[in-house]
Amino acid sequence: MLARRVAKGLVANSQRQSARFLSTAAAGDWVVSPAAGTLLAGNPSIDIKALAAKCAAHSPGSGKVIITKGDVLVALGKIQASALTFLRAATPFAAAGVGGTVPAPAGAAVATAAAPAVVAPAAAVAAVAAAPAPAAGGSAPGRRNLVHKTHRTHTDTPITQMRKIIAKRLLESKLTLPHSYMAIEIEMDSLMATRAKFNKANSSKVSVNDLVIKAVAYALKTVPEANAYWTEDAIKFNSQIDVSFAAATPSGLITPVVKDAGKKAILEISAEAKDMATRARANKLMPEEFTGGCTSVSNLGMFDISEFIAVLNPPQSTIFAVGSTSAKAFPDGKGGIEARNVMRVSVTHDARVVDAFVAEKLCGALKDGIENPALIFM
Repeated sequence: MLARRVAKGLVANSQRQSARFLSTAAAGDWVVSPAAGTLLAGNPSIDIKALAAKCAAHSPGSGKVIITKGDVLVALGKIQASALTFLRAATPFAAAGVGGTVPAPAGAAVATAAAPAVVAPAAAVAAVAAAPAPAAGGSAPGRRNLVHKTHRTHTDTPITQMRKIIAKRLLESKLTLPHSYMAIEIEMDSLMATRAKFNKANSSKVSVNDLVIKAVAYALKTVPEANAYWTEDAIKFNSQIDVSFAAATPSGLITPVVKDAGKKAILEISAEAKDMATRARANKLMPEEFTGGCTSVSNLGMFDISEFIAVLNPPQSTIFAVGSTSAKAFPDGKGGIEARNVMRVSVTHDARVVDAFVAEKLCGALKDGIENPALIFM
């Protein structure tokens, strides 16, 4: 009941304040816009006659003084009079071809008579007419242009076609594929020692990423049920093992494909990966070299990223996110501790094709291949 009485009191007070200035408006001296009327009703301390006298300077010469919301805001000290004057000069009604009436609030006596057409003051029209014409390809002076020039705090960069395709595929992937995740920790000492011996014995050097690609191919060969992808009609199994790897280019990430990586020697994989990564950065890859693939490898270990997860690259059902290698303490079996180098790998998998059981087997096969390098060199 108390709340209802308070609400009635507020409404009655608003109506009394509205009647105070609308009764004067009915005398025919001025016209109040609806927005200005609302502000005046809530601010009874404003002297309407004094406000109307100030508004007479910018009102049309038709015997009516027009009080706008901007005039009331100036009277309340919310905006500066110079700003309002500038905006009126920069966006004159007549120059914009806008005519019409400014009605008083609903319920006012003046609402039964149409207010005069609002035209720009002669001085404002003259000022705009005297302004220099915009340069070719530019825009006429006005409020939109003003905001664009003085308040913009960013720079637009055109989106390349490649970036549009990448964005579309990433969005489709996250929205339509049921991403699931697993992470494993792999000891790297054996692989690092094998790589050092291999590079010492060969003029061509192989990288950790080359070995990871080979290990991923070994894992898919060991767990063939993971070498598949989803369609609406059937789960399709790939006839060979093609491994994509993420390569950074100025236009965004691209995934060149090492075809039939399961049957290629490590030096062949290394040579192909280096060649395609170089041509990818120069935007010289052929479409068939970066489309397809059975799985992907995204390696940020060289940037000292310890662990991350990757988004699936449709229609592939798995992607391996490879982190950096770092030392970790382990029990040495003799009551002490020893340091071993470990690498964390996160596997993102499409749960429709590679469920948790298959994903666990895939992670185990990858771990076996990397911790026992002889398996991937066979």
